[in-house]
Amino acid sequence: MKVGKFEDIEKKLNFQDILDFEYKMGFVLPINYRRLILKFNGGLTEESDFFDVLLSIKYGKQKVEDMINMHQTIEQNIPEGYLPIALDWSDNPITINTNEGSQKGEIVKFYFDTDEAPEIIAHSLEELLGVTSIDEL
Repeated sequence: MKVGKFEDIEKKLNFQDILDFEYKMGFVLPINYRRLILKFNGGLTEESDFFDVLLSIKYGKQKVEDMINMHQTIEQNIPEGYLPIALDWSDNPITINTNEGSQKGEIVKFYFDTDEAPEIIAHSLEELLGVTSIDEL
């Protein structure tokens, strides 16, 4: 599942940007996702089996906040507790399950143009990216 590389990366974030986002949204981001978004604030992927676009926290055209507003507030087709982090080639959202329990941290893809149920595509962000640690990217 390894991502070849990220390209067209948005402007780099600092830790205060993440804290500001968390305060605005009212939740704390998973640690591994924080580390990823500090390295790559959104962008395109190359050679990924599962996603095409990594959503940005700030500065990008395709932002996490916009996906939350659209899919959890307006359309309510992604349950709360699923953090949209990426999109596949058909713009289906890929999320991290942030709900407490045994599925916490799982990567779940939601489908909107088909009758397919949400699908667990990885058991962790690291598994999705094909690394043992975000530092390897």
